Amino acid sequence: MIQADIRKNIGGFNAHFALQCQSRRIVLFGPSGSGKSTLLKMVAGLCLPDQGCITVNNRVIFDRDQGVDVPVHLRRFGYLPQDYTLFPNMTVEENIIYGLRVSKIPFDQNRVVGMASKLGIAAKLQCRPSELSGGQQQRAALARIMLIDPRALLLDEPFSALDRQVREALRDLVRDLTTDLKIPTLLVTHDIEDAHAFGREIMIIKDGSVLEYGNKKDVLHSPRFVETARLFDFQVFPLDRCDSTGFKTPGGEYLTLSSTIRPDTQYACIRPENIMVLREDKAHSGDLENVVSGKVFSLHPRSAHVKITFCSLKGEEYSIHAPNHVVDVMNIHPGKKIRISLKKESLILCQRRKK
Repeated sequence: MIQADIRKNIGGFNAHFALQCQSRRIVLFGPSGSGKSTLLKMVAGLCLPDQGCITVNNRVIFDRDQGVDVPVHLRRFGYLPQDYTLFPNMTVEENIIYGLRVSKIPFDQNRVVGMASKLGIAAKLQCRPSELSGGQQQRAALARIMLIDPRALLLDEPFSALDRQVREALRDLVRDLTTDLKIPTLLVTHDIEDAHAFGREIMIIKDGSVLEYGNKKDVLHSPRFVETARLFDFQVFPLDRCDSTGFKTPGGEYLTLSSTIRPDTQYACIRPENIMVLREDKAHSGDLENVVSGKVFSLHPRSAHVKITFCSLKGEEYSIHAPNHVVDVMNIHPGKKIRISLKKESLILCQRRKK
């Protein structure tokens, strides 16, 4: 378990990270410049906090007040940055063995070959890094780390420069490998797909602080704070005009809720994929919830869905993520009149985070 309560001046703002990581797969998610990589480097020992303390499995590895700063090689964390850090004048095998030499771990040829085979680069051991693809270079860097039996893996956006297919394959490989070997892993990313595919728990980092932390499903689908909801592209509605059963949007639509609005709740939000486009050729029961009529303003294709911008009859704009086949079957196009439904159970209540 990694615990930290540390402060650091980062580019003009004072960052404060208070965290207690218990899961084996944690995603540090947030926009660029929020402090994610700096936090990872402070845990690794590559960057010193200005104040605070870091412990791993109840062992103090950094304490500014007590003068404790365990050297990087003694922390024995596997740190994998985006740029691989392979030595160009060494073969892949020599690069992999280098980690063992630095950590003063006895060399075992069978372990080297076994790890290279597990990572799919056994045939590349005598190659130079320049002869490898980006994905193969990342696998070599990962093999070097795994052979030192790291206490934890610290991954700083290691997949972001790779093509989508290679990225997904390597991400799945790392996920399976760390699960099998029971190695705690922190992955820094600003990609929502990484958060969905890799993490068990997600830590949201924004402006140098931990905004929200918890189970992946809870954070991604039921965020506590509106700042988190906006990072994940939720449609957000202020609750300025509300009663015991629902609220009016700024445009004047009345939407009902499945739960009572608490005094500390200022917003309702919904994921774009949870806004349903109603089919005209199907009979709908009379209990449809929060039906809004209007027309399609624009379509913007994505890899797995189409982003539909919908404008209601009252001028309210909604962003909808619809599957490609739905758009094709319903012949959705700009200017088409449609109806949408925002189910009560999909409308999540959240609040503004207190400073």
